[in-house]
Amino acid sequence: MVKNKRVLKKRRTPNLKVSHNKESEKMERGQVWSVDVLLAVVIFVSVILIFYVTMSSRQKPDIKELQVESSSLKLELEKNNELSFILNDQVDELKFQAFVDNATDNYAALKQKLGVKGDFCIFYEDAEGYIIPINDSTNNRLLVGVGNGNISIGIDPCGQAITK
Repeated sequence: MVKNKRVLKKRRTPNLKVSHNKESEKMERGQVWSVDVLLAVVIFVSVILIFYVTMSSRQKPDIKELQVESSSLKLELEKNNELSFILNDQVDELKFQAFVDNATDNYAALKQKLGVKGDFCIFYEDAEGYIIPINDSTNNRLLVGVGNGNISIGIDPCGQAITK
C-alpha cells in the first residue's frame, strides 16, 4: 500500500518587477519632474523680472536725460533767431511775449521747432522761489507758465490763467 505522500514544493516568490531597472526608472522620473519644476521656476522668475524692469523704466524718466534736454532747450532759446528771447542771461520782454503768444496757440509746432522730445513748461521764479505770473497779451490774462498743461508747477497746471 502506498500511502499518500504529500509533496511539498517550495513556492517561488513571484517576480513583480516588470523590468530589471525599476529603481533607475523611479530616479529618472524624479529627475524629469525636477527639471520641469526648475524650468517653470526659471520662466516665472524671468517673466517677473522683465515685467518689473519694463514698468520701473517707464515710471521715472532718467534725471540725466531731463537735465540734458533742459540745457539744450535753454541753448535753443538763446540761439534760435525765430524763437529766442534770452540774451546774455536776460529776458527780452518783447520777444518773450511773442514766444508766449506762439506757445499758447501752437504748442506742438513750437515743441518740434525747439527739438524737444518730452513736454515742457517755462515759468518765472523769484529769488525766494515764488512763481511770477507771465503776461499773455493776446488773451489779456496772467499765466502760471508756458507749455504743456499736463505739467504741474506746485499745485497749478502749466498755462493756467490766474485772475488779476
